[in-house]
Amino acid sequence: MNGTRDDRRLRVLVVSLGRHGGVTQYGLSMGRALAAQAEMAVVYSSAAENAEEWPLLGVPHLPVDTFSTVPGMLLSLLSVRRFARIRRFAKAFAPDVIYYPGGHAWKPVLDFVLPRRAQTVLTVHDPELHAGEDSVLHRLLDRVNRLRVHGYVLLNEIQRQPFIDRLRIDPGRVTVVPHGVLDDFQRVEASLLGSPDTARLTDFAGEYLLFVGRIRPYKGLSILLKAYREVAKTHDVPLVVAGSGELSSEEYSLLKDLAARPVYLVNRWLDSGEIAALTTSARFVVLPYTSATQSGVIPLASAFGVPAIASSAGGIAEQVVDERTGFLVPAGDVEALTQVLERAISLDEESYRRMSERCAEHARDNWGWEALAARVLDFSASLPSPRR
Repeated sequence: MNGTRDDRRLRVLVVSLGRHGGVTQYGLSMGRALAAQAEMAVVYSSAAENAEEWPLLGVPHLPVDTFSTVPGMLLSLLSVRRFARIRRFAKAFAPDVIYYPGGHAWKPVLDFVLPRRAQTVLTVHDPELHAGEDSVLHRLLDRVNRLRVHGYVLLNEIQRQPFIDRLRIDPGRVTVVPHGVLDDFQRVEASLLGSPDTARLTDFAGEYLLFVGRIRPYKGLSILLKAYREVAKTHDVPLVVAGSGELSSEEYSLLKDLAARPVYLVNRWLDSGEIAALTTSARFVVLPYTSATQSGVIPLASAFGVPAIASSAGGIAEQVVDERTGFLVPAGDVEALTQVLERAISLDEESYRRMSERCAEHARDNWGWEALAARVLDFSASLPSPRR
């Protein structure tokens, strides 16, 4: 590869070792699209929530045992036999490109194990670590994941130049390919009747505001609860908070204050079908993030015709067309979010229908995996051959 693609299809080894979460879903969605356009093989975690999906792609595949704890991670790095299997598998496939849909603790070892003649391309989901995740361990993993990378894929334009400046790298080594619609969720039949704590929401389908996903400090749940507290004084619109994670004392206190209001908490891990069901049944998804790279929730909701009410933090501002596919508010501004919530829930049905249609159209035009995978392949082919 010397800046142009030759006539044969690129040989891409996808290394997707996450077990659950958005990056794991992202890896499968991107891998599925890459498999249709390139010669592909995949190494994936046998414990991944979507592990059964990879063999269905009909490409060479190698499931490997990973880990679930920090001690398990340290022990796994000593498994010579496991890395030898990965080495043999990769050598037999002879990739042009080694593509990581996200970082992983094993990458420094894999840098020595995998063929060095291949390009290494990494999708960076969070160029800047979020509040609450900026620990010594997170910073260390973030740094070692970038030791041997020839090309970086970012998910939004706003963070591209700061990323280039911070790493002091050639701009040609960084491209932007936005987050696609998590189509794994779309293929699951959406029903709220799967479990008792979501079945109770069927009475409010199409009416509620939804905060969905892992509960983390940077996601601003307390901001939403404060704004909703004001809205609930004059409106009975339901609010659903769904996702795993530990709530802060402030968030618990706010929820207690709202005990008499139609607020529903589903505080546990959600599978793909549940996320799809909750999203398709929402009136709006709400993302009051204080910092962000992007969101997988917004493309998913848009594909279902569900508008977003979101802060303009980071790359989220690139995912929502203000006043057309949803509403943007300044990050951390409770008063502004209150006003936008009031405005959104007061939309007449015709205005809401038009916004919903624009959401679905925007998702089709901008977040299809086939086009996104083609951009990753074109970028990979444009990179200079690595030094061995």
